[in-house]
Amino acid sequence: MNLSNLFEIQRTLDDHIMDEHPEIRDQNNLDWKILALQVEIGECANEWRGFKKWSKNQKPRTWYERNCHTCDGKGYFVTNIYTGKKESCGYCDGTGFEEQKNPLLEEYVDCLHFILSIGLELNVQTIPGEIIQLPLVDERLDNVMIMFHQLYACASNLYWSFHYRTPAAIDYIELAQCFLKLGEMLGFTWEHIEQAYMEKNAINHQRQNEGY
Repeated sequence: MNLSNLFEIQRTLDDHIMDEHPEIRDQNNLDWKILALQVEIGECANEWRGFKKWSKNQKPRTWYERNCHTCDGKGYFVTNIYTGKKESCGYCDGTGFEEQKNPLLEEYVDCLHFILSIGLELNVQTIPGEIIQLPLVDERLDNVMIMFHQLYACASNLYWSFHYRTPAAIDYIELAQCFLKLGEMLGFTWEHIEQAYMEKNAINHQRQNEGY
């Protein structure tokens, strides 16, 4: 787990955002970043779906496929209607799908972007692995729903520490620790998380270039 590397990658994205939105440079941006994180936590919970007790579909949304627009999901073209000869679709490599996503993981790494960005606001450069891997103090944090509640609480505690100008490092470490524990509960490996983060980071840079 190399959080130092991700902090630096996030710093580059934050600088890009500030270049596009200079009005937020040289100010403390913790207030809106913490609120944005709380919104993303909610979106992550929405893809988890385990709280939707009114629904018969409470399974996490971990897989989404969209049919290839070129071959209409067939994976091939008929090149000779008389012989039935087929040719594999080059756009989707014959799979019939042009996009495959894990919505739950995507929302999780959206949260990670803001957690890293909040850390940079607090001048956190990294979090030692031995701290992240410490067992959670509260043994009751043993299921996904409770962990989502705890993440909201950690984010709120962090905001009020900032608001009252009290040291926020401990609150931030607890937030990061709970967040990574949630990732384990959702079945993500660090390799999954890092790869998805890098992919979304590239998209976020592209969005800034396009005036998103």
